[in-house]
Amino acid sequence: MKYSPLAIHCTSLCFDVMQRSSFKTLTHRDIDEFKDDVYALICERARLMPTQQQREHQFASHVADGVISVLHQCLNNPSARDSIWILAALESRIDTSIKNIIH
Repeated sequence: MKYSPLAIHCTSLCFDVMQRSSFKTLTHRDIDEFKDDVYALICERARLMPTQQQREHQFASHVADGVISVLHQCLNNPSARDSIWILAALESRIDTSIKNIIH
């Protein structure tokens, strides 16, 4: 399967968070609080201007939710920390976001 640069970026972001020694001590509330930072990183990486385009805000927000969801699942289940699963999940989230926003 071919993955988008954004899916690879988001997967890398997930692993950056999960590889911190403090990850296993995080709460789900802590992970939820990462959303604004994740959103900003997605906007920066994809060169989005969400303050000017509502569609870009929706897209970045939906993808950020996907990253947060992956982090929650990986906190609950350490064996879920599989790069292929994470890449596929985030690529699917990106594809769904694009389809939903266009239609």
